[in-house]
Amino acid sequence: MIDALCKLSYGPAMNWLFLVSFLSVFSQITPALLSDAHADTKFLLYQRAVRARALRNGLTLPVGLTPTGQLDQVRDHFSKAGSAQAKITFKQNYYVDDTFAKGPDSPVILYLCGEGPCEGPASATLVNTIAEKYGAYRVALEHRYYGTSQPFTDLESKHLTYLSMDQAIEDLAYFEGFLKSKLNLTGKWIVVGGSYAGELAAYYRVKHPELVVGALASSGPVLAKADFLEYDQHIAQVVPAACLAAIKTVVTDVEAKLKDPTSTASVKALFSASTVDDNVDFLYVIADMAATAVQYGFQQQFCDAIVNADANAKTQAYADIGTKVFNEFGTTAFEDSFQGAMTTDISAYQTVGYRGWMYQSCTEFGYYQIANPNAAESARSAQITLSYHDDACNRLFGITTPVNVAKTNARFFNHLADKSVTNIFFTNGSDDPWSTLSLNDTSPTASANPALKFFTITGAAHCDDLGERISEALTTARSEFETLASNWLSAE
Repeated sequence: MIDALCKLSYGPAMNWLFLVSFLSVFSQITPALLSDAHADTKFLLYQRAVRARALRNGLTLPVGLTPTGQLDQVRDHFSKAGSAQAKITFKQNYYVDDTFAKGPDSPVILYLCGEGPCEGPASATLVNTIAEKYGAYRVALEHRYYGTSQPFTDLESKHLTYLSMDQAIEDLAYFEGFLKSKLNLTGKWIVVGGSYAGELAAYYRVKHPELVVGALASSGPVLAKADFLEYDQHIAQVVPAACLAAIKTVVTDVEAKLKDPTSTASVKALFSASTVDDNVDFLYVIADMAATAVQYGFQQQFCDAIVNADANAKTQAYADIGTKVFNEFGTTAFEDSFQGAMTTDISAYQTVGYRGWMYQSCTEFGYYQIANPNAAESARSAQITLSYHDDACNRLFGITTPVNVAKTNARFFNHLADKSVTNIFFTNGSDDPWSTLSLNDTSPTASANPALKFFTITGAAHCDDLGERISEALTTARSEFETLASNWLSAE
């Protein structure tokens, strides 16, 4: 499963590593991997697990979790003007915080929410820092089809037609006009987003340079790609060789057991996955268990468990440690599978917008975490292929045509090479596999358009610069953004 939301901030009262100590069910955390590759819907579960622990321990959560209000958003921005369709609206949550603003002419930091319920602009430390430094408003808009900002009463396939990046961009433009009118705002706007929201930030600046003077695209996967094999390759490269070998042993054992109905039932029960009907869905769940452990600091515990297990007990050990990780994240094997995104009931997605995000993946982006064809650098079953994901899109939405990423890239990505596109800052962590879908100073687009700015943060992971983790490289990246923001705001 895929996502692109990343925000992690609880203000000075809540230290990042202190928070993680609450989350861990193990004896040790690996800090370098705490936020590695957050561009999965699992990250939203991670955030909520952290928050739940924080509440239980009496720690302060960020302000602004409650929407300021709702606006009547146009459901279809591309319908004919004056038509009945153009008059249909839905309620969309928005957030406004004027804590640091000096008046209506203050600048505005527009923080973009992604594929889950929005928790307001104060949920990103970097936004708070910039807003305080420049006396800015902090505002945010919940993304259509996520949280309670729903154009319809259900998520049936026929009702998802208006879920697209084009529509989301126009939502932002409408929201900006709404706030300028409502609050008489006259200051300049900067847009900030991480992961999918980082991609959205970049393209909002591309499509509406008259509305925002600059954009921070933190870990934004701006290149649409169906066969995202690099993700699996990264997991295989990060874990120790003995751990990768143990993972492969378990995957081979499970694949063999899935050939017989009796052993299929027993191995699924072992992983608390008896309700996962599709066998490849089950193999994907197993892959996600390892990926989750690697991404969120449990690599050593996960690897120790399966490497140290007897040869005939590695599958049991994998199931035990993988299930513990899932339990800590408050999810299940069923919810982690594509089968878990089948329901059209909106209330089922108030933690993570699995179904909506899968629709966006199937119709625009791809981002499918397939098995690396190079088996030596793969940590998942070779049955997790591009065709498997295409079939999942058919199962979920009745979509029979493979995602047309070339069309998406022609509509968005290719415009980044245009020299008229300016004032976009792309930041990426060097440890983040999603950075391969973003831009850096070695990308061909960088040569084509010198007006774009880039920063690769050594030792950092997905969206690290938006949060509280501290390193010399992160400090430098944040400082560079502050300088760029100052320049954007002061330019005539």
